[in-house]
Amino acid sequence: MGGNKRKGGAGAQEKGGKKAKVDIHKIGKYLPGGFPIDPKMKGVMVTCARGRETQAGKEACDLLSEYAQKLYGDDFNDEPTEQDEDESIEDAIAREVAQAKKTKGGKKFLPLSTGTDCVIFIRAMNIEPAKLCHFVLSDLQKSGSKRTRYCMRFIPVDETSYANMDDIETMSERVFKPYFHAEDQKPTTFKIIPKIRHNDKVERDALLKKLAALAGQGQSHTVSMDDPEYMILAEVIKVLLAVLAAAKLSICFMGVVRDYEKLKKYNIQSIFEAAQKNDNEEEAPKGDDMKKGDGEKKEEATTSEEAPAEETASS
Repeated sequence: MGGNKRKGGAGAQEKGGKKAKVDIHKIGKYLPGGFPIDPKMKGVMVTCARGRETQAGKEACDLLSEYAQKLYGDDFNDEPTEQDEDESIEDAIAREVAQAKKTKGGKKFLPLSTGTDCVIFIRAMNIEPAKLCHFVLSDLQKSGSKRTRYCMRFIPVDETSYANMDDIETMSERVFKPYFHAEDQKPTTFKIIPKIRHNDKVERDALLKKLAALAGQGQSHTVSMDDPEYMILAEVIKVLLAVLAAAKLSICFMGVVRDYEKLKKYNIQSIFEAAQKNDNEEEAPKGDDMKKGDGEKKEEATTSEEAPAEETASS
């Protein structure tokens, strides 16, 4: 049969003898192993400037690894295993493969493309994303140092699920348990911020009501719009099914955080700018001190002007 034929695989199509142009960012060229984002993952969603996803991914992994070492001490080790001098090539390959299978990439932090500009996901292994992000941002706020060039926000993700109401509900029950349904649970306050991008299957109002009901179920928790103890963040975006696949599927990223407003909505740039502003205000002289200083200068000037007159009179 004649006609044009479409080749499968790799997400590339041939048209007129030429391969279709592929957006390198959207196939995740910079991703080790190119693993897709699946349900039941945890980590940190990172926002950055468009076109800087590669740099932001590496920068975020480096910073998170550094602070994870400080937070968890000897229990955390993201360094590659050293090779034994007497180790054969076959053993070395087997060791690397085993390590890669253990963490799907060999590291506790792995940048994954979302296929959405300005947003990447850092998958984390054996850490608590909310605890680590709070530790990082609190230290940056205290020190007043920015420490990042490309990363803008760190959004903790306790777990991911497919973006449909049934899967989100099942995931939420697991995510909310330590925050709102612990054995010795005390009444607390919360607020929900849902954000939905390019998805017509999950309605914002329906998601908001469902999450509020699940968080407060059987408890005396209340919603606080001004100063909640916990902020529930639910982000729904379309992500790549596979590195070279054109198809996308919506994923819900969910996290529960503390001090959301205090830490400037977990925005690193905003934290740095606020710290710089506070430093400048502390260094600037206060109004009363300025008035006092001006008064002392005037008094000194008056005394110096009167002194020669007294000497003339006495002479």
